[in-house]
Amino acid sequence: MLRIAAATLRHRLTGFLGAFLALALGTTMIGMMTLTLAATFGTPHPGPQRFGEARVVVAPQGFEGRPMKAPAVLPDEVVAKVTAAGKATPDRSFPVRLDPGTAGTTGHPWSSAAFAGYRLTAGRAPQAPDEIAVGGGGESLIGRQAEAVTADGTGRYRVVGVTDARWFEDAVFFSDAEAQRLSPGVNALVTDRNAKQLSSLVDGRAVVLSGGELTRIDPDPTGGAQALANAQAMAGSTTGLAVCVAVFVVIATFAFATEQRRRELALLRLVGAAPRQVRRMVLGEALMVGLAAAVVGCLLAPLGTAPLRSWMLDHHVAPAWFTIPFAPLPLLVSFVIGVAAALAGSAATLVRVSLIRPIEVLRESAVERRGMTPVRWLLGAGMLVGAVAAGIVIARTEPYLAANARKYQAVPVLYVGAVALLAPILLRPVTRLLIGPLRRSAKAGPLLVRENILTARRRTAATVAPLVVAVGLVGTLLTVQKSGDAAVLARQKQEVHAADVVVPGGSGTPGAAGTSGTSGIDARTLERLAAVPGVRVTPVTSMNIRIGTAKGEQIDSLSTNAVPAAALGTTVTPPVLSGSLASPPDGFLVIDEHAARSDGLSAGDEVVTLLPTGARVRTVIAAVVARGLHGDDTYLSAALTGAVMPSLVYLDSSTGPGLPLDAQQTAAVNRALAGSGAHVTTYAAYLSAQRAHAAEQTDNAAVVLLGVALAYALIAVANTLVMAMAGRRREFALLGLAGAVRGQIVKVAAAESAVAVVVGTVLAAVATGLAAVTQHVSLSRLAAGAPTVIPWAPLLGTVALCAVVTVVTASGAAGRTTRSRAIEASGLRE
Repeated sequence: MLRIAAATLRHRLTGFLGAFLALALGTTMIGMMTLTLAATFGTPHPGPQRFGEARVVVAPQGFEGRPMKAPAVLPDEVVAKVTAAGKATPDRSFPVRLDPGTAGTTGHPWSSAAFAGYRLTAGRAPQAPDEIAVGGGGESLIGRQAEAVTADGTGRYRVVGVTDARWFEDAVFFSDAEAQRLSPGVNALVTDRNAKQLSSLVDGRAVVLSGGELTRIDPDPTGGAQALANAQAMAGSTTGLAVCVAVFVVIATFAFATEQRRRELALLRLVGAAPRQVRRMVLGEALMVGLAAAVVGCLLAPLGTAPLRSWMLDHHVAPAWFTIPFAPLPLLVSFVIGVAAALAGSAATLVRVSLIRPIEVLRESAVERRGMTPVRWLLGAGMLVGAVAAGIVIARTEPYLAANARKYQAVPVLYVGAVALLAPILLRPVTRLLIGPLRRSAKAGPLLVRENILTARRRTAATVAPLVVAVGLVGTLLTVQKSGDAAVLARQKQEVHAADVVVPGGSGTPGAAGTSGTSGIDARTLERLAAVPGVRVTPVTSMNIRIGTAKGEQIDSLSTNAVPAAALGTTVTPPVLSGSLASPPDGFLVIDEHAARSDGLSAGDEVVTLLPTGARVRTVIAAVVARGLHGDDTYLSAALTGAVMPSLVYLDSSTGPGLPLDAQQTAAVNRALAGSGAHVTTYAAYLSAQRAHAAEQTDNAAVVLLGVALAYALIAVANTLVMAMAGRRREFALLGLAGAVRGQIVKVAAAESAVAVVVGTVLAAVATGLAAVTQHVSLSRLAAGAPTVIPWAPLLGTVALCAVVTVVTASGAAGRTTRSRAIEASGLRE
């Protein structure tokens, strides 16, 4: 039977070309993504980075003997003891906003540059108080003046040197004396003393690290793996979707190919072939196509990684140092997946092959009696039930997942798959509704279009299903993503009542400032803002804290916003589940329900909070609030933050929270910000910019995901139409003998494909509506009035692209099929 399979492939190249292209493209994409996914695992930069050239480092202690990363400060007595015991070089790390320069710059004294392996590439080291060296800068910077904004305010410096770059930070180096003035606390001490002797010397008030332990105080202790989280998520999601769509396309292709060959397979049965032999032949065909396509895909995959990497870097999906090396194992996995997809697609048709009877070789009727198989019923109904069940479970237990497109995408994908599989039973009522007006037409063309679609349900369904996949995935996934973003935005507007917000200049991601290594609002600027009459000023400091017990046991790490006590319940109003935001104690801490549930905490509990400065303070949990939609939703007393710069400042009129400033107050605020680099914007504009930045990488990942799905779907549509038109040779010939000219036949085929696009769009709209309603049930529990956002522009663009491909392919294939004379194509002439 393998010889027969090879022979049928040679004589049916047109029918199998689409499957080959789909598999080859699928294997190529899977190979590219598996290579990318493999590159995101492991440790790209093993070993210590920030102190890679140091022998022993004394660092601030956290809970349970864990070290704290900068800007935690060592106790003065520890610094004095270690310095007195021998040579010790202090390191200081503090946020700097450099203009011109990049966002999120970290300042260091020049004496500590060598411990991270920095080397001058041009110029010299800074010596005077007004001199700096820029890490990773170009030689053209030397001699230029730059403004550096720190917690002390704005200072002007002259660039005297530039160093090579480091992946984990953008650094600027000051003279040792200037760095000490800007940041008096010592964040780490580098020494060559014996580690054991130092441990007894610091007496548990600091951590002594050496060798591989130094990675624990790196900016990214994972050695770069943490920076690849977005790339890893995109590659993983794309690989999974590529596999699913590839298998779907291949199943549809082989199923329709089997339907087209019923008489041929029945003839094999008539001449004595057993069902198992026919099944072996069909599997053999799939194996040959799969092997050839998988080999081609694996050869093309490495060629596509270079443009993929460039795209990822340009769209900030991966860091600039990310590379995708060649690796045989991911390609082997891709090869196996490609061949398995071909065999799975063929295996889905084996039941239908077994049911073909020899007597069907005599059948002349082309009317199909059944459009659904039991397997299709089972899979379609199962996916529909699965989507509904998943939506209900998420709405009841974890509704916040609905605001994250990546975590919620299984629900829309299940809806699209269910509608695509159930298309044959939905086809007849939808088609009758859409082409009902054609019944009243007296022309033969519209009548032929109507009857051909209604009688050839399998053929029409084979065209409609991939259209549902293409339009449905674009509609559902983008609707889920945009609606989730809108719900987060609505929740933020409900939680914070501010008219305007002051953000630091060049701070990068809105709201991200204030953490280690980023800039904020300096103290002098904050003082000038507070002096503006009639304006209520609410500084907000974003930071990472650790909470633990009085015995020194760590409970959790949290991202928090430090705010004044007076802002709780007025400017900042998160939904309270227990406790109260009214009159909180000076050392208050507000946590969300996720932290309360996972850590076993409740309102009124006391915990020890370890601040980024290294200070340990006793805090009282004043309230437990609803879980946030974009990470931890926790708040800390601003009275505890010390010298950490605020990330941003909320402004509103002192007459009431959220009330806008008048023209005179706005002018005074702008004068207070003059020369600071910070600027004021409306809170609504700030939130829009914040969500746009946060959604940028999600949008970029969606482009890859949906691009894969759309490409596969269009290949499936084109392949189905080519196969269908080739199988309708006798039908078109009979139309020609009945008096239809070639142009009329092509118009009928084009009209049928256009109707298929409309039907597919309607069914995709059904899937999109189901996904949107299911998500809205969850989102409405998170934010009052959470909107549903339909991405009309990309949706209509997808429909237009599908229409063009479908109509052009159908017209071309019909034109090619009708090239021969009708009497020859009909088979009536001997």
